[in-house]
Amino acid sequence: MTEDVLVTISGKHLLGGESEDVELLVPGRYRRTEDGVHEIYYEEPLDDTGFGTENTLRIDADSMCIEKHGACTAELRFLNSVQRTLCEYRTPYGVFMIGIKTSDLRIDVSEDCIRAEAVYAMDVGDEFLKDCEMTVEIRARRGGDSEA
Repeated sequence: MTEDVLVTISGKHLLGGESEDVELLVPGRYRRTEDGVHEIYYEEPLDDTGFGTENTLRIDADSMCIEKHGACTAELRFLNSVQRTLCEYRTPYGVFMIGIKTSDLRIDVSEDCIRAEAVYAMDVGDEFLKDCEMTVEIRARRGGDSEA
């Protein structure tokens, strides 16, 4: 995998019969750590408040973690088990404890692509928030690839 990559994140949030689809396509930087963890750095575009978010995505054989730094700061962990993980989600309005319970995590690594698919439920303060699905794909950026 090259250092310059394209990061595609698509997902679906399901709540009360309603579905909200999200998709992000941005350039990123890739490196593999000495212990075999895939690290991808990318920025989300500016939001309505004029703030962007810097992200570090870490993927290994059994887990995926997204560290967010910006107007909101969090470390979201998705494990290849039904174990619930907790994270502090820091916002300008206060700190919330978010629970993530991953029911399915599939990670596929090939020479030119890393793909992770997660199905999970989120809660805030032990109260169910929504069911979610997310696909993350990292591909080598070629000369003809456009940036988002």
